[in-house]
Amino acid sequence: MLKAPSRPAVDSSFGRGTAALVVGRGAGFVCRFAMAVVLARQLPQIEFGLYKQAFLLQTTFILLLDLGLPASLYYFLQRDERARPQYVSQSLAVLALVAVVGGAALVAGAPWWGAAFYENLLGPLAPQLAVFLGATLVSSVLEAILIARQRARQAAVAYGVSDLALAALVLGVLLAGGGVPAILWAVTVVHAARITALLLYLRRARLLSFRALSWGPVGRQWNYAIPFWGGHIVEVLALAAPQYYVAWGYDTRTFAVFAVGSMSVPFVDVIYSAVVSMVVVQVTRLAQVGARDQIHDTIGAGIRLVALVCLPLFVLLELLAGEVITLLYTHRFVDAVPVFRVSLLVLPLMATQLDYVPRAWADTRFLFFMYAVRGMVCVGLLTVLPPTLGLPGAPLAFVLALAATHVILLVRVSRLTGLPYAKVWPLGVLARIVAASLVSAIPVLLVKTTGLLASWLILAAAGVAFGAIYVVMLWRFAVLSSGEKKAIQALGRRLRALGGLPAREALEG
Repeated sequence: MLKAPSRPAVDSSFGRGTAALVVGRGAGFVCRFAMAVVLARQLPQIEFGLYKQAFLLQTTFILLLDLGLPASLYYFLQRDERARPQYVSQSLAVLALVAVVGGAALVAGAPWWGAAFYENLLGPLAPQLAVFLGATLVSSVLEAILIARQRARQAAVAYGVSDLALAALVLGVLLAGGGVPAILWAVTVVHAARITALLLYLRRARLLSFRALSWGPVGRQWNYAIPFWGGHIVEVLALAAPQYYVAWGYDTRTFAVFAVGSMSVPFVDVIYSAVVSMVVVQVTRLAQVGARDQIHDTIGAGIRLVALVCLPLFVLLELLAGEVITLLYTHRFVDAVPVFRVSLLVLPLMATQLDYVPRAWADTRFLFFMYAVRGMVCVGLLTVLPPTLGLPGAPLAFVLALAATHVILLVRVSRLTGLPYAKVWPLGVLARIVAASLVSAIPVLLVKTTGLLASWLILAAAGVAFGAIYVVMLWRFAVLSSGEKKAIQALGRRLRALGGLPAREALEG
């Protein structure tokens, strides 16, 4: 058996904070994912398409109007303790003002932006959308402040409770016979509660004060935030362009099919956002003291954590794409399977993503350039791929744009950190994770050839078998740390006490 390499010597708070965020966001994701599946199965297809269009608008609204302020707090709350109240207060005040102005513009511009959607079903909901989107924008700063102040457990609770309340209210509205307008009001209530919790926390932590404001922190935050915001604006072109292309060129029912095919894979966004939040905070602190070796270890640890989830999920879901879509969403959405297979190509790219690293050096002007390249490549490909390949061509345009900017990011991160290209990514660890994933897929592939995976029970059993073999392979291929092995052994002892775990001896061997 391979000898396990020593694990990166990163700050212990990194692992604890990341674990807390993963648990909180994981619990929230379960609620959101279950809610989306229930809505897809219960709402008429055109209503579900309208619901997805509303939340596409929500994502765009936040990316366009947050001005980079929530992201800037990860940086400034680490560097200037005395000015923390001013950074928080000015960010919240500006976001509230932008929410009001943006909501008014949304209502006034409804005849124009509504026409961009094929059937223009969102335009009549503009006043309600303005309130919904404004509340979402202001409340988006809550977890950023908690994480930047290294209150990861409190941020995890905020994520989990918010999503649980959201799912409960939305499903309650659905059971009561409400449609998309009622669902939007339910979401607005949750975000209003989040804003109340945010204000109470800031007052208790003495972070909300508009006295003795100085221009120095204002200028420093804007110099960081505006280029980052500009990058976000052009990133919208790459991130949302495929969805807007389909919303503009196809009817609402077809958009519903596309939305199912391009859905977020369970827990990937949870793991990625939790790891990114902690890496940015840690690397920002380490960059101030020039701790090059620790920066390398921290980035490598973050990539490894994301890859441990993304790479096996990519392999497993590519095998089971048809069964997963039809069992979750019924045969009404069988046309979403090719779109889903292409969308899964994002997973290995997420595992090696580096666009959060330049934020630790306040290199937001580079991020603007990189996002601009990604957006232009994506939009250019959208003019070619969907007319040629149909709906799957839309997500493929984003995948290829993301891959192109990987090279640009690799060069920049190498220069910022002083690391050779070959050491930016932990290539040896990534190769062993890929090998473990492929070995774990062999029994699933064999079962698939029998045609039995159309049953929920068999599909779940195949997934469990894949996961069990994957853990064993990670152990054998020396991917797991000693602490992770001890945690698995402890879990094995508990499970065995409850009824036995035959694989325990294999893991300990």
